Amino acid sequence: MIHLQIQEQDKHLKLEKRHKGFTLLELLVVLAVLGVFSVIAYPNISSWITDREVKKEVYETVAFIKERKAEVTSGKYGMTQIVLKPNLEVYTMSPQNFFNTYQDISSNSSYKSNRQCDYGYRQSGFQRNRSLETLKLSVSNNDSEVHVYPNAAHNPSSTTLCITKDGSIKFMRLRKTDRDPATNQNVDMFVFCSKSNTNQNTCKFNANFDHMYKLNIDSFQNVKVYKKNKNKNSWIKIDG
Repeated sequence: MIHLQIQEQDKHLKLEKRHKGFTLLELLVVLAVLGVFSVIAYPNISSWITDREVKKEVYETVAFIKERKAEVTSGKYGMTQIVLKPNLEVYTMSPQNFFNTYQDISSNSSYKSNRQCDYGYRQSGFQRNRSLETLKLSVSNNDSEVHVYPNAAHNPSSTTLCITKDGSIKFMRLRKTDRDPATNQNVDMFVFCSKSNTNQNTCKFNANFDHMYKLNIDSFQNVKVYKKNKNKNSWIKIDG
C-alpha cells in the first residue's frame, strides 16, 4: 500500500514538472533569439515587400501596353497613343481617321510622308480616351508605390508610344530612348523607382537605387523588363 502511494506521488511530481512554465532564464534566451532574428531578417523582409510592390506596378504597365496594342490589332482603333508619365494619358484614332491621314493616296499630310505622330492633343484625328486611362501612376496617388521616369522634373517629361498594326509610326518629338543590346536598335524607355528611396528628381535612368526597373519598348510594343543591379550599377534583363 505504501509502495503504491509512493508511485502515485512520483507520477504526480513528474506531471507537475511536465506542466511547469518557462523559467526567467528560458524566457530571456527566447527573447534574445527573437531579437537577433528581427535584426537580421526584418530588413530583408521589408526590402522584399518593397520590391514586390514596385514589380507589381511594372507588370501592370506591361499588361496595359499589351491591351492597347491588342485593341489596335483587332481593328477597334486605327492608332492608339499612350503618354507614359505620372497621370498618364491615352488618345485613340478611329480606323477611318487613320486611313485619311496615313493611307489615303490623296493625303499630302507630313505625318504620312514622315511616318510620324504628334501629341494627341495637337494632331487632328486623335481623341482623348479617358475611359482607357485605368493605369494610375500618379505622384499623388496613395495606391501607387512608384515614381516613374520620364516625368515633369525632366526633359522629355513622358514616354509617348504611337501604336499601330505595323509599327511604322514614330513619335515625332523628343524621346527618351535606349539601345537594345540584342538588336542594336533604339527603343523607347520607361523607368520605375520606389517611393521609399527616391523622388521625382532622383528617379532617372542613370540613378543607382534598390528596387529600380526599366521597360524597353520597341516599335511593335514588344516589351523587355530590366532590373537594376545596384551592386554592379547595371541593368539585368529579367523578362522579354
